[in-house]
Amino acid sequence: MKTVLFISSNKMLGQGLSASFQSKPELDFLWAAQLNYSQAVVGIDIFHADVVILDIADQADMEQAVDICRSIRQNEQDIKILFLVRPEQAVVRKVAVEAKNVGLADDFVFYDSSLTYLLAKLAAFS
Repeated sequence: MKTVLFISSNKMLGQGLSASFQSKPELDFLWAAQLNYSQAVVGIDIFHADVVILDIADQADMEQAVDICRSIRQNEQDIKILFLVRPEQAVVRKVAVEAKNVGLADDFVFYDSSLTYLLAKLAAFS
């Protein structure tokens, strides 16, 4: 079973995604949430995360996310990183693409993507 750690300051989104994961036990994912970016790296260790979803709502979140990715990559190369990105912010989209291209993140999904698409991306990491 893979542990998916959702890192965000958006508790409502985290609860919604958690309910979605729980309704699909066939995916064989264990869901965990860290609702504080400053504690993200600690949460990754505590939950023994295999996959990290970083919720990126704005440029400030993006800067924190890139720092988290650098820390993960320095210590844990086998953790998959998926950005959840709002598509309307050009600078955030650009940094998400760049982070994927240089290997800081494994992939990204836009907020307006379907839940099915998000789950398929996560399943592909298995």
